Amino acid sequence: MRKNVDDRFSLNFSNSKMKKFKIIILEKLEGGFIDDFNKLGVYSQELRDTNPGSDVVINISKDTLEQDKRRFLRMYVCFETLKSGWRSGLRPFIGLDGTFLKGKFKGILVVALQQDSMKHFYLLA
Repeated sequence: MRKNVDDRFSLNFSNSKMKKFKIIILEKLEGGFIDDFNKLGVYSQELRDTNPGSDVVINISKDTLEQDKRRFLRMYVCFETLKSGWRSGLRPFIGLDGTFLKGKFKGILVVALQQDSMKHFYLLA
């Protein structure tokens, strides 16, 4: 990283200064994640308002609420059109698919799927 800065901008910084810059940049990026987390409540309400009958549930850790902090656990979204499509004649079998999330916030993303009579996959939740 130091060589990159020196080559591109003709600046010479010590390794300790470069580490401090890196920490500052990463903290600014994390702040973006925190801001996005704080918008989840507004986003879920907007989903409910624009898609009547849809289910939107956000779970927050109870342990961190006792410490006056909020820690996101999971979010469940199922749109009304998906629920009505499922009731209208899909096969009575639900498949689950998941993937591990890598990056700053780790976790698992799970999706519920179903197949229609034409063997097309239909997203449930």
